[in-house]
Amino acid sequence: MPDRPRLGTARWIALIFFLVLTAISVAPLVWGFLTSLKTPQDLLTYPPQLFGYELTLQHYQRLVDSGFIQALRVSALYAAATVVLGLVLGSVAAYGFDRYEFRFKRFFFLLVVSSIPLSIGAAALVIPNYLYLTTLGLTNSWYTLPIVYTAYNLPMAIWIIKGSIEGIPRELDEAALLDGASPLGVLWRIVIPLCRPALGAAGMFLFIGAWNNFVSSSVMVDSGHLRPVQVAIYQYIGYFGREWGPLTASASVAIIPIIIVFAFLGRFLVSGLSQGAVKG
Repeated sequence: MPDRPRLGTARWIALIFFLVLTAISVAPLVWGFLTSLKTPQDLLTYPPQLFGYELTLQHYQRLVDSGFIQALRVSALYAAATVVLGLVLGSVAAYGFDRYEFRFKRFFFLLVVSSIPLSIGAAALVIPNYLYLTTLGLTNSWYTLPIVYTAYNLPMAIWIIKGSIEGIPRELDEAALLDGASPLGVLWRIVIPLCRPALGAAGMFLFIGAWNNFVSSSVMVDSGHLRPVQVAIYQYIGYFGREWGPLTASASVAIIPIIIVFAFLGRFLVSGLSQGAVKG
């Protein structure tokens, strides 16, 4: 009984702490959205006003007129291709690492795990990758960035999916093989359906990694119709300053797909990552 008030106090402190963190995280997004609704005159008002200004959609209209919607379509295509390619390759690789024995298996898996920071960003590898892809003739094409995004985020996908596959009994594989299923059939019909939380978490990381990448996107492609949304946002940052209206409007639009992905796949995040975090 004496511990209950102490436990209740700890919960309130934790709740207040997380509310403060949420406010700190959400405040820039809300401020950016409100800024995108201000007129050019209100943007220059000092001190900045939170309320009491004229609302306008002229900055969003400028996005439509400048071809920003095309950049959104291009980024959606790149992200979708990355998710599909990453999940297919990640599932096959994770299944191979968990179910088969081969030489240097541990070394190769440690190499995969050590490459996970690539999903955070690999600015140091941009120039070597650009020279390598240029030699192969793979730059400035519609498939260039999906290949790069998949290579950067594939280690994270393999690690997450492998952790889930480890929890699936091998007896299920053996029973399916005895019934005449092929190894790929076992993967597709037995393993994949049981790994949906891990696939959801991996797919979310693949999507976010592809959608948010800027450094590789700005180097690997030159054609305007191939530039993704992150590069399109950067065009409002010029030598003579920032165009805050279009800049905040484009950033507000670009974050919507991330919110949608979290709304649908966020429930897989905890279960998918917890399976991959305690095994492998």
